[in-house]
Amino acid sequence: MDPACYSVRIGESHCIAEGIPYDALLDRIVEFTIRAAVARSMDESEWEHEEFRRKGLSVLQIFRDRRAVWDNRTLFEAELAEARRENIGERFEAANELDPAFCATLDRDLRARWRRAGYEVPSLRCDMRALFSELERDAADRASSAREGLLGDVLKAQAQEMQ
Repeated sequence: MDPACYSVRIGESHCIAEGIPYDALLDRIVEFTIRAAVARSMDESEWEHEEFRRKGLSVLQIFRDRRAVWDNRTLFEAELAEARRENIGERFEAANELDPAFCATLDRDLRARWRRAGYEVPSLRCDMRALFSELERDAADRASSAREGLLGDVLKAQAQEMQ
């Protein structure tokens, strides 16, 4: 069991999760994905939803025990070099960590959850368009079924009233 606490944001203003265990982190990302796809299917999506759809997990700012988790070695090393030039390298290293394996595990675990829910999707690390398309299609189908059910119920009630 991973005892670490995780937080996730998109940009500085949108918090998806704050100080939660790994399994709850997976739950929150799945929930955010569903809400984003449904909002998009109703033309009510926000910039965070669109960024997430287009860039996948790479758009998330993930923190493990208040340390930013980096996936991209090149970017991490460039930022670390810049911090060292500015004489704040120790502070940077205390607040950041490079862990591409964590990002691969997160991707694998999320895909396994989606697979159990009936969605077979490719890696979510850099793009979630395929998953969003499936979720949007399912949302549209379910909304159509609900509309038809409502119509049928109303017509049935009217027919019974006229008898």
